[in-house]
Amino acid sequence: MDYRYMLLLLYFGAAVVLSSAQHENIPYENVEDICQECACLTAHDSDKRYHYLLSCTSKKFKHILARWPTGFGKNHDNVDIVASFSYNNIELLQQLPATDAQLTFSCRHCGIKNLQEPTFIDVPNIRRLDLSWNEITSDVLTPGVFRGPYRVTHYEPIQLVDLDLSHNKLHTLDKKVFEHTPNLTKLNLSYNELKVLNTPTVMALSSVTGLQELDLSHTAIKNVSMSIFKSLVNLRILNLAGNELTSVPDKLQLIGRSLISLNLAQNPIERFTEESFIGLKSLQNLNISYMPILKTVGKSVFTRLETLRRLDCAHNPKLVEFDMESLLHSSNLTDLDISYCALTAISLIVNVTDKSKTNISSLAKPWTHLHTFVTSGNPWHCNCSLIQTMEYIGAQHSNMDTPARCNTPYFLAGSIIPNLTSEEICSLKIPSKIKVVEEEPPRFLRKRYIMLSVVTAAVVVSIGVMLGFAIAAIRRRLKRDDFGIEPIRYTSVRSSNLSAFSHGNTNSIVVSGNGTTNPSV
Repeated sequence: MDYRYMLLLLYFGAAVVLSSAQHENIPYENVEDICQECACLTAHDSDKRYHYLLSCTSKKFKHILARWPTGFGKNHDNVDIVASFSYNNIELLQQLPATDAQLTFSCRHCGIKNLQEPTFIDVPNIRRLDLSWNEITSDVLTPGVFRGPYRVTHYEPIQLVDLDLSHNKLHTLDKKVFEHTPNLTKLNLSYNELKVLNTPTVMALSSVTGLQELDLSHTAIKNVSMSIFKSLVNLRILNLAGNELTSVPDKLQLIGRSLISLNLAQNPIERFTEESFIGLKSLQNLNISYMPILKTVGKSVFTRLETLRRLDCAHNPKLVEFDMESLLHSSNLTDLDISYCALTAISLIVNVTDKSKTNISSLAKPWTHLHTFVTSGNPWHCNCSLIQTMEYIGAQHSNMDTPARCNTPYFLAGSIIPNLTSEEICSLKIPSKIKVVEEEPPRFLRKRYIMLSVVTAAVVVSIGVMLGFAIAAIRRRLKRDDFGIEPIRYTSVRSSNLSAFSHGNTNSIVVSGNGTTNPSV
């Protein structure tokens, strides 16, 4: 017995020495006069619980402190410490200085690439940890990072409840990475290139059975394993926005009793059907906005969502069908946003004997708690049915920054829908087909002017060709006839009588009997 006791003392002595050394070869920031360089604040509440704030944000630190400021005291029982080292150049996050206080620690935008293992062994009561916007990889995030103090045979867990690892370089998780954080209730892994939730990652997420909030948005995943939902029976908030999901994950009903908020925005889902949200008996908030190819929110989609309070279905540029009837089952609806889609009509059954004479707005509203109903940005076709539906819902009294306007028919285009009443619209005779007279283009682009130009050009070219042929023919004729004059023929001067006569030699000219003259020989 004494032998075991001595070994235990030796072990704890070595542990204390090693803990106090804290990697002495790695420097820490100088803690002296730290409150003159960083912000140190102290407060206490009515229960005499002290709250300390240490803000060393944007101080160009390369390390954290070796110990807490002396102003925080030595006894940290019943104490809260909030420490921020964000926006520094801390590539290696060292062991945090020892304290028994409930700690909130933030080191965002620090360029962290490595974590000293174990990082949180001396802060077992750390509650919130923000390491987002760093360069932490899967190889660095090991189970040993979150080890708590060693007690006889095992490492005790730390009290971490909120962990933010978003905007890092994680592509997978070690299957035992959360074995020392059993109290974790909020986990943010958004903006990591997970792409696939492989087996180790699924095992890691499934091990945190007390998880209530899980953010897997913008992680490029294409599906979510059913194995995760089997264990996360306490999950209340699930964010899957900005991924590659083409349908609602299967077996969501496994967490249907606990899930109150589901975000599916920015996923390439083309349609929602009656089976999409089956089993979600407690869902209160649903976001299906910013979906690039969503076309249909079909019949009976929301029939089973009786607890739904807020529905965001905005900025879906191809959405042409939205079933309002199924929302009647969500009697506690408070916020509805269907703005900036491609909707031309929505309708609800209004039990009125003579719709053209009855004031629809005086009827009992389908959702008595509705205070936000946004419909702007849609190409609404303002007919009797649409205006009656808007009045019935109470669109005129909803909170809208930009009012909805009519797109068709042409004589109501641009009209503000809340300014219209069903009495005046239902009494109008709207033609079923309207011939739209388009504005004529400039003259030089009109068909008749183009044809006239072509004909004119053809005539001018034809006349030019004919004149060309005529001129060519005249020139050839003139060249051949030379204007009707015989060509001059030249003779020798010596043989000419005129030449002899001009020299006075008349004897040489002989007159022949026939009256002709011949030169003498």
